[in-house]
Amino acid sequence: MHELTPRDSWLRTAMGTGTLIRAQIVSSVTQMQTRESAASRDWDSAATVTSKSGHFMKTNVNVVLACSLVAFIGLFIGCSDLKDTLPAGTQTIGVHPSGWVSKTSADFHGTTIRSQSWDMTSCKTCHGGKYDGGTARVSCLTCHSDQAGPENCSTCHGSATSPAPPTDLDDNTATTVRGVGAHQVHLGGTSRSKGMSCSECHNVPGGVYTSGHVDGDNRAEVVMSNLLAGLPTSGVTPNPVYSSSTFSCSGTYCHGSFKNGNASNVAVWNISSTGTCGTCHGTTSGSTNQEKALPGGSHPIDLACSTCHGGVINASGTIINAAKHVDGRLNYLGVDQAF
Repeated sequence: MHELTPRDSWLRTAMGTGTLIRAQIVSSVTQMQTRESAASRDWDSAATVTSKSGHFMKTNVNVVLACSLVAFIGLFIGCSDLKDTLPAGTQTIGVHPSGWVSKTSADFHGTTIRSQSWDMTSCKTCHGGKYDGGTARVSCLTCHSDQAGPENCSTCHGSATSPAPPTDLDDNTATTVRGVGAHQVHLGGTSRSKGMSCSECHNVPGGVYTSGHVDGDNRAEVVMSNLLAGLPTSGVTPNPVYSSSTFSCSGTYCHGSFKNGNASNVAVWNISSTGTCGTCHGTTSGSTNQEKALPGGSHPIDLACSTCHGGVINASGTIINAAKHVDGRLNYLGVDQAF
């Protein structure tokens, strides 16, 4: 029976058994204490090296083999234990609720993100700074494949073809709802007028976290600070105003505040009839397009619109080039000019 050393205990633990493997390590060679003459000492030293080198070599080899065996067994046991505790390849760790990706679920991630004022920075902790997998190795870009991924405009409003509603923040699609209204009419244009950019009415943010974009009221500010709404014409300088209570625009060039136009016209965002022919210039009570469109003021009383404005309208009163209507220019005798 011998006393266990710390090294013995370590070897028992590494082996995982009760069997002790003991390795003796020669750390130094005891110098000969007998001092003889120089010649005898040289001879004895040489004899010692010669006669004992085999013993030293054998001891060192045994130590190396023993240590290698211990390391190999320890590694084998460790790997076996690790593999037993790893989840199977088909298993996933439940971080999110089961309905996280289902729009019909109360646990839908869009609902959670909305409740956090659309702050998605915490998502980046696991899914990476670009939402492309990160430490979770699950990419958000599988579904959010548009530019900027989950931070694309259409994630919260609009669609794959347009950043403007529908849908709005509440998934509404009806144009009678404030969040949807006449967005697509303004952006895409109609058979009667050209389209315009978002920046004509809004301060377009550079990103989802741009100051003033997500500010708590879930409403996009209508500032109308760009060219078209406030475009001055001969003797008329518009004063564009948007009312968030009545959802209406007044004092805009776009809807009648121009020379010989209906400067008092008020267009309501979610009532399409307030933007029909005759509301911006002329009268809605006419029976034909020419009667409806005929401006008042100093404009000549002549229903043959195409005589002067043939680049925009034909003889039957149909707009033939919507890009030249409500564009800030006056098409007269085939030439676009200021008015």
